[in-house]
Amino acid sequence: MIGQSQSLWQTKWLIIGPRLPTDETRLLGNIVLAKLSDRDFEYMVDAQVPVARVNCRTISFVARYPPFDVVQSRYRLQVDIAGKDEAEAAGRASEIVNRLLLSLSLAIQGPRYRAELRQIRLANKKTVHTAWSQPVAFNKCSEPMPLNADDLPRAMKLFTATENDDVAENAYVHLLTAWQLQDTVGSKPLERSVLQHYVLCIETIVNGLGKQTRDAEKDVIRMEERKFAKQFAEELPERADKPAAIRDASTRLREIGRQNMIPAIDKAALILKIPEDARDDAKALYKFRSRNLSHPGRANAGGMKKWLQSGPSISEFCLAETVARTFLVYYCDYKNEPLRA
Repeated sequence: MIGQSQSLWQTKWLIIGPRLPTDETRLLGNIVLAKLSDRDFEYMVDAQVPVARVNCRTISFVARYPPFDVVQSRYRLQVDIAGKDEAEAAGRASEIVNRLLLSLSLAIQGPRYRAELRQIRLANKKTVHTAWSQPVAFNKCSEPMPLNADDLPRAMKLFTATENDDVAENAYVHLLTAWQLQDTVGSKPLERSVLQHYVLCIETIVNGLGKQTRDAEKDVIRMEERKFAKQFAEELPERADKPAAIRDASTRLREIGRQNMIPAIDKAALILKIPEDARDDAKALYKFRSRNLSHPGRANAGGMKKWLQSGPSISEFCLAETVARTFLVYYCDYKNEPLRA
């Protein structure tokens, strides 16, 4: 419901991705996906934000001017949103579009979905404003294929999960943050933050599942802790190196409390039925982060390249992203109906 101080705004975006609907499709009441007519396509092309232009002989492409993309496409994305003014409406629409693009990208195999805000107007007015943006990596895009029957249902389950489940929402924020940082041209200074957020996406899911299992096993954990504490108190006076004994005891208590990350990743992967290669990559990525980024100093260049370098095309994901998105999709699968094909 729209408050008295708010108006209804229409935001129109150009969207590109591997598969899109051939007919106008409404999602959740206020989100519309549709193919543009030739006339509307020409009109939207002319509405491009004022940035350096890139000449291209293809109709559909994404020109990256991080932190935003210039999208040329025959497909329209529309979000009707309440807002006090143009800036608030655009900001709220952007939040919805970011979540939708991530959900579509996780649910549908192929390059990530991208969108650009081109126009905004009051729903009851004819005056259309061209969206303002700030200033390129350039990637040609293939024309979208028609959607499969289960594409949108899978995407909307992800959309709902990242909105309603705290663990999924937190993991989504870390994954989205990594994407937006990594899309910045000349982002080498941001590499540490990019990799941290991919790891945090995984950690969020692992810790969320760990809390559930710890709550279910709290009586067993408490008994094991008491047993170990009694044994440690009896053995400590005989230990020559008491500081080392205390450090060992701290490690053992974390293991008993199901708080060590490596075994927690193993357990989460077992619960979520994550493939072994993704599980092993997640453990290796966590170890790399802990050894290289948890303290001041230069990170291992070869390792950063291994985890963050993707191919020349936006369809090729870096290894850290592949692992993070796998954990998020499988977690949503675990919380909802199966999302995987």
